[in-house]
Amino acid sequence: MNKCAGAICFSIVAFATASTVHAQSVDQVTKADIRISSDLAVDATYHYEATPRIEAAVRGVAQRRWQVMGNQRVEVIEAFTRKADGRIIPADPKDFSTQSGILGEAASFVDVKIQQVPFRDLSVADTTVLTLRVIEKDHYIPGQYGQEWLIVPGGAKQTLEVTLRTPATLEIHSDTQQLAYQETRVGGEVVRRWSGGLPPMRPVETNVANLNWVIPSLRFSTISNYEAIAKAYWEGVKDKVVVTPEIRHLADEITKDKPDVRSQAQALFDWVSRSIRYVAVILGNGRYVPNDTQTILSRRFGDCKDHATLLVALLTAKGIQSEEVLINVAPTYQLATTATLAFNHVIVYIPVLDRYVDPTVEFGSFDHLPTQDLDKPVLRASNKGAILARTPNPSIEDNIVELNTRVVITEDGHYRGQTSVTARGEFSDALRAFVAQVETKGAATMLQTLATQRGLSGEFNIEAPPWTRTSEPFRITTTWDAKQPLDWVQAGWRAPVGFSPIVPYPDLFFGALDRNKRIYPAACRAGRAVHSVEVTLPGGIAPDRLPAAIEASAPDFAYRQEWSGGGNHLRLLTQIWSSCRNRVMTPEQIDVVRAAFRGVEERISPVLHFNRANAARQETRIGIDNLATATPGEPL
Repeated sequence: MNKCAGAICFSIVAFATASTVHAQSVDQVTKADIRISSDLAVDATYHYEATPRIEAAVRGVAQRRWQVMGNQRVEVIEAFTRKADGRIIPADPKDFSTQSGILGEAASFVDVKIQQVPFRDLSVADTTVLTLRVIEKDHYIPGQYGQEWLIVPGGAKQTLEVTLRTPATLEIHSDTQQLAYQETRVGGEVVRRWSGGLPPMRPVETNVANLNWVIPSLRFSTISNYEAIAKAYWEGVKDKVVVTPEIRHLADEITKDKPDVRSQAQALFDWVSRSIRYVAVILGNGRYVPNDTQTILSRRFGDCKDHATLLVALLTAKGIQSEEVLINVAPTYQLATTATLAFNHVIVYIPVLDRYVDPTVEFGSFDHLPTQDLDKPVLRASNKGAILARTPNPSIEDNIVELNTRVVITEDGHYRGQTSVTARGEFSDALRAFVAQVETKGAATMLQTLATQRGLSGEFNIEAPPWTRTSEPFRITTTWDAKQPLDWVQAGWRAPVGFSPIVPYPDLFFGALDRNKRIYPAACRAGRAVHSVEVTLPGGIAPDRLPAAIEASAPDFAYRQEWSGGGNHLRLLTQIWSSCRNRVMTPEQIDVVRAAFRGVEERISPVLHFNRANAARQETRIGIDNLATATPGEPL
């Protein structure tokens, strides 16, 4: 399996999803008639129609593109434009095009073909019509077949009809939601029909979780249960994880001077994740079967299956039992009733440490899984059998980010600042990713971009450990020096949000809390964020008054911001807590958080005004030249 391949189901691309066109602009009809014989050979006809309703949508439906897998044969039955007055304009086969293979930076599928049909003389209110016949006999997982269909909300009015014909003796598992279902028996054949649709809707929101379970969908499969998937996968893996002399020698070399199981396992994980690049060249059942360890080591690259298989073999060489784990990296946190190959990634579980690890993640850590793997249903496969399980979900103390910002303002309006960012858990991964970008794009480019986002100007610098260091907490320190003076006494001054790639805001935990009521479930995370801003003013300057404290709370959420200080020293402390117990919140739960935060949002980061007459006359305690050596706030 390959995490770059998208969700793995057995069908060709399902066109039952919305096209990328403008809102309320297209009528789409998709019909499928699928026949599965007793030997699991599949003969399917797919019929697609699209009618643009506005000029801006014509280009989006003027051609149709689809994928042909290496185990499929596809025939174009008909392709034409049906004019609004009823005339038929056939598509010309000379205009059809085929691209062999899909090439990507991380994964290439050499046996896939991309085919495309352009339609002639298409205008608003005309209809494009395409009918394909798809034959598939040799499935990548022998003896198993299934499909999943989704109608994703968007600008098109969508209609879907799917008919499945199977022998009555062939066991088929299926489930559906928001679609009509009808089942009949005709002689020795069972005919199942699903139908339904969606009107044009506003596009799907950002940060959506479990979308598959709140939109019209259907699944059918010959697979009896999820454990059967893990067992089938292990059949292709078990001969690849044998401990060869090469593997044993390498494992001993990597773990020398490592006295215990944990340190050995971490050393092997670090070596695989750093030494084997994520690259895949996939052909046929290579989508589901990894390469052998000799091939992986000779290439020094591989996909997720290869990384997992190599790590399992190395752990086995040291007597550390482990299991390969099938998981879906999409924001889907529950499995359907019908078992389909709804898994697109492979990681590793180490029972003796009760730890899941992902050796493919560039900015990951042995100590915690990346965001995409957390709180997910998984299938564990090994020579001990198959287990349906779930990856851990971090607690509020596992994801922490603390910012300490110090600002010194001089009499002439210059100011210098320093932000120390200390992070654990998922936030440490984000910091490592930022440091890697600094290394790749250059500090000047990345810091200037960040400064623009944060509303800062001047000269910038960063101090950070190598992004490859996975120990926590992970800390970076940034500085800025504003060269152009600001008459902040006259104009007022607003505290900086911190010169940091992470800022304390509720979207760290709940995604964007926009003004609209939520429609779909949202992904969330537990954790806390703290930002302390220390400001030193010139002697004789003080604020007119400090803003009142701000508080907001809802179930699983709390926000507090408070100013304090005396003389020419000010302090702003912002704290956010999220205690969501799983990775998904309902629209209603998100709306409660949104309402609580929107109630105080306009009072956050107010403009402070200053005067000279009432200020205590005292000297600045931290000189501008000493800022670089000033002690930041206490670490986490």
